Amino acid sequence: MSDHSKGLMMISITAVLWGVLAIVLKYALQRFSGNTIIWFRFTFSFVFLAGYYIIHRPQFFEILIKPPILGIFAGLAMAGNYLGFTTGVALTSPSNAQILIQISPLLVAVVGVVYFKERLTLLQKSGFGIAAAGFLLFYWDQLHHLVISTQQYSRGNIWIIFAAFAWAFFAVCQKLLVRIWTPQQTNLLIYLVAALVFSPLAIFREFQGLSLSDWLTLIFLGANTLIAYGTLGEAIKLLPANQVSAIIVLNPLITMIVVGILSVQKLPWLSSESTTVIGYAGALFLLAGVGLVVKKE
Repeated sequence: MSDHSKGLMMISITAVLWGVLAIVLKYALQRFSGNTIIWFRFTFSFVFLAGYYIIHRPQFFEILIKPPILGIFAGLAMAGNYLGFTTGVALTSPSNAQILIQISPLLVAVVGVVYFKERLTLLQKSGFGIAAAGFLLFYWDQLHHLVISTQQYSRGNIWIIFAAFAWAFFAVCQKLLVRIWTPQQTNLLIYLVAALVFSPLAIFREFQGLSLSDWLTLIFLGANTLIAYGTLGEAIKLLPANQVSAIIVLNPLITMIVVGILSVQKLPWLSSESTTVIGYAGALFLLAGVGLVVKKE
């Protein structure tokens, strides 16, 4: 298999895992609190990553002996991202959360221009306008066809936007950290910091009397974090940045397709979906705009 084919496979795995993430989260939130889920995801990821590197590359643990302040901030930002996204999914719907979280790469692009002095092409600038139009269309459609209260929907969206800002801050920290440390080293620190943040917030009695499906759900969510970020890192090394970004932007479409299939079964925990043709058009405009903004070549 060529490096290009391997890279495409890696980034496709990331897109699929992130595409179904919000749906599985919505299901898990029927059984567990958001804080418990988040704690488990970070703890699972740290334990497995640490277990692997303590055998194969123990030198990676150097970052934990004297952790960089920027790495701690990155861990706090990732914790904030997970909190905002999980709460947003709980209050709204998987498709809504996946569409609105696409604000995060737009924010990263803005930081790139303001802080890193990067220049936007005309195509990238037009992408901001297209994304803004798509966002307004999607938001208008959701407000006019809600099956939940407007107040609940607005609160959920505030949490999702908070998650987008937190992820953008994490991305900037990560970009600075990898100048000195490897991505997997920074992940060790980030997962540990985030797990420690949620340790006092998790409700551990929720782990009593779990069924096999409960455990499988939690393990999938934990593995989602570990595998998705691992395959993303590999894809970035093997593919041009524009190809990685273009495929990642497709993950909300995966969410919407899977939700559309599941909605036929009228599952009660997916009852908050309310997107019409106008909303889907807005979502496509938003994704297309984001795709143009993140395109580097």
